[in-house]
Amino acid sequence: MDDLGEILDPVRKQVIDLKDALAHARYRYDGLDLILEQVSDDKVRGASQEIFTLAAEKMNAVDDMLDGLYRELSDLDRKLEALERRG
Repeated sequence: MDDLGEILDPVRKQVIDLKDALAHARYRYDGLDLILEQVSDDKVRGASQEIFTLAAEKMNAVDDMLDGLYRELSDLDRKLEALERRG
């Protein structure tokens, strides 16, 4: 059987890369939010705050899913290693 770590490691790296991309997106999101706070039109500012609140919730949900996926991959790797040692 192939080394299972070699199979799972690239997937874990992709999860880490996705979390990094999400962090960069969050940084840009925060910058845009700061810019829009300076808009004088109350309706535009209020709408942008609502949109940014929803976007933040979605980004947090994606971040949580990536964390869960990484934990599941690590758990699977440990279980498969234990099976290899027994077999």
